[in-house]
Amino acid sequence: MNETTFSTNTPQPTPQATPQPTPQPAWGTPPHTPYSIYRETPEQKQARAALFASLFLPTLIYAGLYTFFLYDTVSSITVPLFVIATVAYCFYYMNKAKIQLQKGSYFYAAAMLLLGFSSASTGSAPIIVMNTLGIIFLLICMLLHNFYNDSGWTFGKYASSVFLSVFGAIGCIGDLFSDAACCQQLRKHKRQSKLIYIGIGIAIAIPLLLVIILLLSFADAVFAQFIRDIRISWNPVTVIGIGATFLFALFSSYCGIRYLGKHQIKETVTSRRKFEPLVAITILALISVVYLIFSLIQVLYLFWGKMQLPQNYTYAAYAREGFFQLLFVCMLNVAIVLFMLAFFRKNTVLNILLAVISFCTYIMLASSAYRMVMYIQNYNLTFLRIFVLWSLAVIALLLAGILIQIFRPGFPLFQYGLAIVFASYLVLSFSHPDYWIAKYNLDDSHQQAAQNMDYFYLSRLSSDAAPVISHYEGDWVDRYSDRILASSESGNLRRFNFSRAYAENLFAEE
Repeated sequence: MNETTFSTNTPQPTPQATPQPTPQPAWGTPPHTPYSIYRETPEQKQARAALFASLFLPTLIYAGLYTFFLYDTVSSITVPLFVIATVAYCFYYMNKAKIQLQKGSYFYAAAMLLLGFSSASTGSAPIIVMNTLGIIFLLICMLLHNFYNDSGWTFGKYASSVFLSVFGAIGCIGDLFSDAACCQQLRKHKRQSKLIYIGIGIAIAIPLLLVIILLLSFADAVFAQFIRDIRISWNPVTVIGIGATFLFALFSSYCGIRYLGKHQIKETVTSRRKFEPLVAITILALISVVYLIFSLIQVLYLFWGKMQLPQNYTYAAYAREGFFQLLFVCMLNVAIVLFMLAFFRKNTVLNILLAVISFCTYIMLASSAYRMVMYIQNYNLTFLRIFVLWSLAVIALLLAGILIQIFRPGFPLFQYGLAIVFASYLVLSFSHPDYWIAKYNLDDSHQQAAQNMDYFYLSRLSSDAAPVISHYEGDWVDRYSDRILASSESGNLRRFNFSRAYAENLFAEE
């Protein structure tokens, strides 16, 4: 795998021996020398020119597709098409740079595509936002996996590399212009002649395309409707929005690839487990005493209900409070265990205390989940309450991997965590939580026990809840259906969403 393809720095020869000749990569030279302390050689300029000439046109095409697929819509059928275009762009670059596609790359590609289809099939705004963030995260992980040997990377190493990739790409904005300058200087005459021919071709193609599109529109009503759907009102706000989207896609794709090609992230993972374990043992021993007492109280008071509660304190009130605080403590415990594993030297007593903390965390997870379930039984479902229960389940699964790593340091925790979170999130995403919220809250047997039915909240649910709400009547149902129909875009193929289209059909028939 050619990992230094896009670097433009010159290595310093070691004083101990004469450096061996290094084969020049196709599009760059080795890293780690600042630009300011040397002059670029003609070979380096040629490499930068070759990079720009090979990558800029595909990047322009990709930026155009990005803008068409995502401008003013991140929840339509165009999202999976955007994912396909993104993966194709990345694979094209790797092929040109002679970077061997690593095992697992298709997993990342398939995962992003699934999230794209999830966005196209739901109307839930929180799910759409999380899908978008998930696609970006998986894309960065796929690129890191191919540009670097990440087989020995720890959880912390991967997290820092993702962070560096984002901000490193921002630092490469100037490279787009400097690469273009090299290409202009070294291939000026050739490029000018090509631009003349391209300009002639565009001048001939534009009127010809207008005539063809006009004739095809008269020939086919569906095609004519498609052309009308993609027409854009060219007001200043739209022009600025499209331009900003295009420029963002252009710079983020080119500069992101450019930074990773420089290979400036160190592959090696140096052990930081250098701190005295006695410090950690002291800290964890004190925390463990408190956690064990707390866990015992949870078992006796909450799960068994065998002990007397404080005066004027009902069992239902005790069970319904504190789940958010416990969720935070569980997340804090996971962070503590990971920190101790990363920075303190191996020690048997330390491992035992970490296992005790993990065991107590499981008790807290069960306590928080139990409290949340009782709260839902009295105050109905919301998206946040479903998300809390989902988070508790994911933390429990992640904690199992952490327990394994405590006693088996070589366990691939990041890969395990990524697989667990992704698989769990797919279940959440494709289950359409708003559907189950409406179904549970409106269930006749549950309504008798529940308090304070929030019909305003139900009327604000996404289109995912339409199959349930459409069977009910009332002012709140009318408000819900009016909102769904008012936002109808079923005739716009670029903004088509399966969930919204189905909901519109349900209420349109009524």
